[in-house]
Amino acid sequence: MKSKVRLAGLLFIAGMVAGVFSVAPSIDSTKYLTEAAANSNNVIIDAFFQFIMSLAYLGIAILLYPVIRRFDGSLAIGFFSFRIISATLVIFGTILLLSILALSQEFVYNSPQSSPDLKALGNVFKVMRDYINHVFMVLVLCIGNFMLYVLLVKSRLVPRWLSVWGVLGTLLSAIASILILFQVIEIITAEYLILNVPTAILELILGIWLIVNGFDKRACVEMYE
Repeated sequence: MKSKVRLAGLLFIAGMVAGVFSVAPSIDSTKYLTEAAANSNNVIIDAFFQFIMSLAYLGIAILLYPVIRRFDGSLAIGFFSFRIISATLVIFGTILLLSILALSQEFVYNSPQSSPDLKALGNVFKVMRDYINHVFMVLVLCIGNFMLYVLLVKSRLVPRWLSVWGVLGTLLSAIASILILFQVIEIITAEYLILNVPTAILELILGIWLIVNGFDKRACVEMYE
């Protein structure tokens, strides 16, 4: 059990780091149809890290589920299920990212006569990617994370302050995505980042905690008594 929990801690950190490196400024730019092609290697690297992030999300669920299901089966299966959905959405977002790159290369190098059609298609792809990456994937991830942190509060597997921080940080991240959905704030703005910083810092600290300390032994012992 210890090795699984510590590996999950490592994946928490890996997922956060991969998420940072998966940010694609060329795609998020208003001039993405030209900038993506001009920075194609960077976009491919961004896509690679986004794929790594999906594997980290899935790996955390696979490693933690056999442990946490003993404390609350319903919350554990909920966490596991929503993690699978979020990982799938990340992969779908990665495919859209590479599709936008291909469209950009077509726009710049091959078909200037069909630029209006390519612009329209590019806008559709970009809107789909933005909503998948920054709204629906995040909301699905937040639902799963909320279940995990509620379980951790109940089970006392980690210090209560970490679990409560997780609950509050998850709610702030969900609020950020809802605000984007209703076009109150834009993607990758100061407001968006501020609402997501608590979750990012938490995952770093939680990852380190799990690597160094694992789950609380007393809570595990009480479970088996």
